[in-house]
Amino acid sequence: MTHQDFLKALVCPLTGSPLTIAADGKTLTSEDGTIYEVGDTGIVNMLYPKELLPGDAHEQYLYDQAFLRYDKGVSWVFETLNHSDEAATRRFFIDLMDLKPGMKALEVGAGTGKDSALILEKVKPGGTAVLSDLSPNMLKLAQEKLSTDDVNVHYFLGNGSYLPFADDTFDAVFHFGGINTFSERKRAFDELTRVVRPGGKVVVGDESVAPWLRNTPTYATLLKANPLFRAEVPIEDVPANVENFKLHYVFGNAFYVMEYTVTAKAPEVDIDLPIPGKDFVDNWRLRAEKAEA
Repeated sequence: MTHQDFLKALVCPLTGSPLTIAADGKTLTSEDGTIYEVGDTGIVNMLYPKELLPGDAHEQYLYDQAFLRYDKGVSWVFETLNHSDEAATRRFFIDLMDLKPGMKALEVGAGTGKDSALILEKVKPGGTAVLSDLSPNMLKLAQEKLSTDDVNVHYFLGNGSYLPFADDTFDAVFHFGGINTFSERKRAFDELTRVVRPGGKVVVGDESVAPWLRNTPTYATLLKANPLFRAEVPIEDVPANVENFKLHYVFGNAFYVMEYTVTAKAPEVDIDLPIPGKDFVDNWRLRAEKAEA
């Protein structure tokens, strides 16, 4: 996918309608006149809404301020969590995506590019990695660090709850380390799933100390020190059209990672299928009706 092909693939993050690319390639315009700018290094500003909700704006500010020291701080956090092997755990995340050479992957919340580098290696040669973040400073740093040999890499500033792509665009989507604080988290899960083709993978993770550890001494201290670890795993936000859902706890069981396969439609129960071996009609529907009587 060339840069021009990438621009053509972008759609309005709210309506999904096509965007008009300016002759100089520096802006994209939606049907309602909203303009999205293409930066000098090719990073496209697809943020929506233009004025972020307060919680998202706060997170953007924090990451923009911390981008130079972020990697050291995160590595320290992981080291405190049962002296976890950060590199091995990150490889585990990316392996869950089931990527192969030539595939197309999206990372929402790419940060400084630590996980992005592993994604790029998986889709080489000939694949495409699209990397996004809410923070301009974080994404610029990732762009500076990452090698693009034998792989197509494209960048955009974006809100994970409003992805600027058509349905079924990617083979897999990855996000780690921010979704708990998304202002529109349920919508974000819907979007992450929508842009993946049926049969593709979604892998999502963030802080959440495992329930069986929350009352142990050192984890109780962690929960007091950093409220983010008190978050519950947002299983209720997972869309209906998924299968093979799995939940993993990583980094000393203080973070979760969920993986699932996208399906074309949600599963259903055949509530009218008769129970065999009876001399009268019996099924789930009739049993439910009796229970309500």
